[in-house]
Amino acid sequence: MAARYDITIEQGATFLFTVQVDGVNLTGYTVRMQGRTAHAATSTVFSLTGGSGLTVTPGANSTIAVTIAASTTAGFTAPMHGVYDLEYELSGVVTRILEGSFFITPEVTR
Repeated sequence: MAARYDITIEQGATFLFTVQVDGVNLTGYTVRMQGRTAHAATSTVFSLTGGSGLTVTPGANSTIAVTIAASTTAGFTAPMHGVYDLEYELSGVVTRILEGSFFITPEVTR
């Protein structure tokens, strides 16, 4: 079962956080994270993959570093609420490790 974690993304600031995946060596796995305004929304607010916003450090307790550049968050509509999840996949087996809501706060200093 995925852990629940709500996040706040500051418009115009670099967004960073790291997730530890205990007991799973993510060598060879595909990782992905998407955010949408609602579960049924067809378009994404953000879409990250391994090497493009997600950096995997494999090991007995692998980590996934999530990064969204300030230049990207500057283009986000704010304020905004939405939902996201983070998952990994190997050979067609998908495991969701994190899910929750996101909130984008508007930037004042530009």
